[in-house]
Amino acid sequence: MDLSLQLGQKIKSYRLARGLTIKELAEASQITSSMLSQIERGQASPSLNTIRLLSIALDEPLYRFFLDSPDIQSDVVRKENRRQLIDQGIHYEVLTPDMNGTIEMMQLTLPPKAKSCQEPLAHKGEEVALVQAGTVELTLDFETCVLYAGDSVRIKSETKHTWQNVGEEPAVVIFAVSPPSF
Repeated sequence: MDLSLQLGQKIKSYRLARGLTIKELAEASQITSSMLSQIERGQASPSLNTIRLLSIALDEPLYRFFLDSPDIQSDVVRKENRRQLIDQGIHYEVLTPDMNGTIEMMQLTLPPKAKSCQEPLAHKGEEVALVQAGTVELTLDFETCVLYAGDSVRIKSETKHTWQNVGEEPAVVIFAVSPPSF
């Protein structure tokens, strides 16, 4: 794809995401509406200064205008392609495609009566978890709480915690951590 057209499509996408008209963005970036329209259609190549002005008006870092368009397939993780860690029956599956983003998602499957770790551990990054199946006991520092399927919890950064399946069936917990730290 032509670089001018690719750049124009990004600018248009950012503009529409912010609900701006061509006229509003043109005024905010100190260029004419006709120039912006030509840029968005790939019929004009903006100067670096013009891109900088658009970057400021759209509140987008300048470098984002020059990144290759992402291939959606690189962000999809098929169930059969998940990275897995299995230790003593405790099963972790990585749900995010890589560790390059600002968040990671995992699925923890605990067999009946199993514990995620013997002693509660802490990590940097806030965590939000959803019990998808089963019943678990969550220990946060020195407090415990029983969570059932459908319950969710936020675990603040650096809080020591551990999960224990207190039921008779496998327990499944989906959790997200930001920034990634697993």
